[in-house]
Amino acid sequence: MRLLQDIPSRLKGIFDARRNGGDAGPYHGRRVWLLGLAVFLTSVAIGSILPRDPVTSVPAVGQIARPPPMLLAPDSDVPVEQQPLDDAAPDAAAPADMVSGVGADVWKTIAIRRGDTLTSILKREGHDDADIARAMQSQPAARALFRLTPGKSLQVRVDMDGALRELIYPLNQDESVRLLRSENGLEATRETRRLETRTARVTGVIETSLFEAGQEAGLSDAVIMKLVEIFGWDIDFALDLRRGDSFAVVYEEKFWLGQKAGDGAVLAAEFVNQGKVYRAAAHRGPDGATAYYTPEGLSLRREFLRTPVKFSRITSRFTRSPTRYHPILKRWTAHTGVDYGAPAGTPVRTTASGRVLFVGANGGYGKMVLIRHGSDYSTLYAHLSRFQPGIRPGGYVEQGQVIGFVGSTGLATGPHLHYEFQVKGIHRNPLTYKSPGAAPIAAQYREEFLRGAHVIGAQLDVISRNALAASSR
Repeated sequence: MRLLQDIPSRLKGIFDARRNGGDAGPYHGRRVWLLGLAVFLTSVAIGSILPRDPVTSVPAVGQIARPPPMLLAPDSDVPVEQQPLDDAAPDAAAPADMVSGVGADVWKTIAIRRGDTLTSILKREGHDDADIARAMQSQPAARALFRLTPGKSLQVRVDMDGALRELIYPLNQDESVRLLRSENGLEATRETRRLETRTARVTGVIETSLFEAGQEAGLSDAVIMKLVEIFGWDIDFALDLRRGDSFAVVYEEKFWLGQKAGDGAVLAAEFVNQGKVYRAAAHRGPDGATAYYTPEGLSLRREFLRTPVKFSRITSRFTRSPTRYHPILKRWTAHTGVDYGAPAGTPVRTTASGRVLFVGANGGYGKMVLIRHGSDYSTLYAHLSRFQPGIRPGGYVEQGQVIGFVGSTGLATGPHLHYEFQVKGIHRNPLTYKSPGAAPIAAQYREEFLRGAHVIGAQLDVISRNALAASSR
C-alpha cells in the first residue's frame, strides 16, 4: 500500500522534470519504466477492490430435431405420416431427457460388452445401488436383467446428483424391461416399446458378391437374406449372379429414442439379373403375414425353391448319361442330382412343403433325408453331417425349413450337399425344371394392392434412375 500511496508524487516528479527541461539522460529510461509499472499496479489494485457480479450459468438446451418420417404402407397408396411417439416409456419425456444443464436429468446409453452383468456395468459407471439387486431378486419382471446380451445397450437416466433414476433394457424390438425409482425403491415392469418407423431406400451394384454389395450399401445381413428369399424363386443366387447386376430396396427401419433398434419389413424391391428386371411388392394380409407379389399381383412364390442351400456353389451338375467321372468309384457315371459345395455345418432347407419319408444313413448317400411333396414330386438331400432335431419319418415339414446340415458322409470327398429332384419317379434337373407358381393375390385385395404397388413402384423407379445416373458418372 505504501507503494500505491507514493505513485501520484512519483508521477508528478517525472512530468515536472520533463516540463522544466530536466535531465532526461540516464534517468529518462528509468522514469518511463516506472510509469508503466505504476499503471499496471493501479489496474490490479482497482480490479481487486471493485465488486464482481456473480456469473450466471445458462444451461445449454440441446434437442434432437427429427422431421416426422413418411411411411408408405405396402398395402396402401397413401403415404402415412409417422407421428413422434408420446406414451411409451421414456418416449413421453424424450425431448426433455435430451436436455443437459442445471436441474435436468440426463439419459446415457451404455453399450453391453461380452461378460458384462448389470452389476458390473453400473459399478463401472459409478452406481452401486442395493435397490437394483433387491429388485432383480424379488421382482419377476426384473429377472431378465440377470442375463444381458452383448451388443445391446442400456438406457440409464441419472439426476443432477448422479443418482440412478431409471433404467431400460431392450429384450427385443418390441419389448423392454424398465426399472423406475419411486418412493418405494426401484419398481420393475415389462413394457411394450412403441418404435418409430422410418422408410429407407437403398440401391447397390454387384461387383463381387451380393453380400459385399449389400453391406457397402448399408443393408443389414437380415435385409440381404430377405432379398434372397424374395427373389430366390426366380434367381439362383449360387449360379445366376453376374458382375453389374443391381438391386434396389425400400424397407422399414425401427428407431427408439433416436437410435436404430432394427429393421422392419421389406416393402418393395427390384433385382436386375443379367439384364432381366424382377420386381416385388409386399402385401400384409388380414392375419398380419407378409407375402410378395409382382406389380401385377402374381405371387413370387413357386412350388419349389431354386436351391436348398443359400449362397453355395455348384460343384457338379445334373447329367443323365455317364459323362461324370466319380472321384471315389473311379468310373464314369450319370449324376442324377446337383452337388452344392458349402462349408460343413451350413443349414440345408427343404425346397417345398411335404411329408418326410426317410431319415438316416443310406450307403453312398451317407446321412440323407427323403421328402414327398404331394403325389408327383419328391426331393432327396444327401451327405449330411447331422439332422435337424425333430426331423423324423412321417413328420411334416414346411418349405424353407432347415432339415439338416452340410457334411461329407457316405461317398464324398469333401463337404457338400447332393440334391435330387424327382417328378413321378423320374429324375429331373432341378436347375432347369419349371416349377408351377402359387396362387395370385386374392380378388378382394387385388384393387387395393395394385394401387399401392403403383405408388411404391414409382419410388423404385426414382431410386433406380438415381443409382444408374450415379454409376455412369
